[in-house]
Amino acid sequence: MGSKRGRSVISAIFIFFAMSCFDSISTTQVGMSDSDTFCISDHYVMQSYFTTQSSSLNELEFRSFLRLRQCSENISYEDAPPAVAMLQHRDITGEGSHRHLLTTIKLRPFHSKSQLHELVIVERLPLGVFADPFELHSLQQRRAFRDVSVFGDTDLEQPSIRSNRSVVEIHVEINGNGEISVKLPLHARYQPIGESGYSRVEFGEPDLFLCSRHVPKEEHEERRCLVLSVGRSKTQARSVVWEIPAGIRSHTEYVSVVTFVAAVLSAVSILVASVLSTKVESCKNTKQL
Repeated sequence: MGSKRGRSVISAIFIFFAMSCFDSISTTQVGMSDSDTFCISDHYVMQSYFTTQSSSLNELEFRSFLRLRQCSENISYEDAPPAVAMLQHRDITGEGSHRHLLTTIKLRPFHSKSQLHELVIVERLPLGVFADPFELHSLQQRRAFRDVSVFGDTDLEQPSIRSNRSVVEIHVEINGNGEISVKLPLHARYQPIGESGYSRVEFGEPDLFLCSRHVPKEEHEERRCLVLSVGRSKTQARSVVWEIPAGIRSHTEYVSVVTFVAAVLSAVSILVASVLSTKVESCKNTKQL
């Protein structure tokens, strides 16, 4: 009896170990190594992605896209130690429906003689939040960013329930010490009503790449990029959460009644004012006669 129980326990342990190994193998196949490199012929990484892939922002599809973007043999690349991107600080600042997503990144080590002088930050914005392309273009003209573009749903008038996700790609020139701070202006969409009166929006960590410089006048340019981080946490920093004010469902009847009464009173006031104005004008004309 004891031997049968022992065999059962050993069998259960063996099955559990086999399943764990299978899960780890699957995870390794899905993931990407930080030392992976890829090449693009477009100005933006997401531009190449949306040109060759669907409009989905699925992380697995994006990883598959990066694996397929292999570099040609004529692209030179120095054998420098791989850089590590440390996300030092990340927070939401500001008040109301217009905020700033502040991100501070430290590259260690950073080699000034490296050909990869441009940090590419890909921010996958959650539902309910958007970035204004015109505002970002204005910041680019003031040299807040080297380059910036918005992909995905760029309809600024759509409410949260009818909108899709968007992604912002920011290119920043790396300074001497490898520390970069980016302040991304964001705006809240109209949120659906709920019970708490707030809509919770949580930001994940950005995708980070180290790329060679873009040459605007060079045709068929192929830029090499180094993957620093894609879809996984590099630090134990707390999640960045933005609680956006939204309507409370239990207050909808009161708001509807007050709005209706205010609209009726306004209409009556306008009607009375127009009638009185007509009478005053008629009295003036009578006196003149």
